[in-house]
Amino acid sequence: MSKDNIENLKKPDNKDTVTYGTFNWGPCVVQLRISDGFRDKLLEGAEEARNKKINYQDKLAGIIKEEYAYSNKEKYLSEIAQCLGVYDVAFQKFKNETYAQKPEYLVTALWVNYMKKHEYNPPHDHSDTLSFVIFLDVPKEITQEQKDYVGKSGGPGGLSFLWGDGTRQAITYQSIIPKTNDMYIFPAWLKHYVAPFYSDVTRISVSGNITDSVFLNQLKKHKQANIVSHEDIEKK
Repeated sequence: MSKDNIENLKKPDNKDTVTYGTFNWGPCVVQLRISDGFRDKLLEGAEEARNKKINYQDKLAGIIKEEYAYSNKEKYLSEIAQCLGVYDVAFQKFKNETYAQKPEYLVTALWVNYMKKHEYNPPHDHSDTLSFVIFLDVPKEITQEQKDYVGKSGGPGGLSFLWGDGTRQAITYQSIIPKTNDMYIFPAWLKHYVAPFYSDVTRISVSGNITDSVFLNQLKKHKQANIVSHEDIEKK
């Protein structure tokens, strides 16, 4: 239990207090805001991938026609590493423990999604250790759809994370309304989905998968490593 979660509750008679605490439980999802400079850099690479038509759709779960792999993911490693450093700090606080050894990360996949009306991502998870999504351009029409939406889910274009068995005493999902420059880092095994929107616009997001050194060594040991480089895809 984190010390930050311990609070005092006044008894009805106001003569005493009851100390109680809550436990952090389940997966750690971290929200960040990227800089405009990093967004512009990713947008430039996204257009390059789109022009080269480095198709990545057949490797993904989404019902999205335009999904392309970045041709040079190494170009963005410095900024991604900085974001992963923030995740490490947040995760250690979330779990209330310190890493015995700082993890080393490898970006195994980086792709852009040009999502249009009626397209969606069904519930799915990813391979590797961590995954992330960065929203580069969220049109105002989608934001208005979300404001007009009446319901309990994330609404049009919403990003939802699923975890647990649905018991009444647990929070089993989180629905998020993405904004431009939002980044979410989460465990790759965490199921999530993206709802469709209905305006005639395009939302641009970037997704990626991250492997840490421990997981990668385990894969190599069992001869299961199968990391396809985007350079290989481009040559096909």
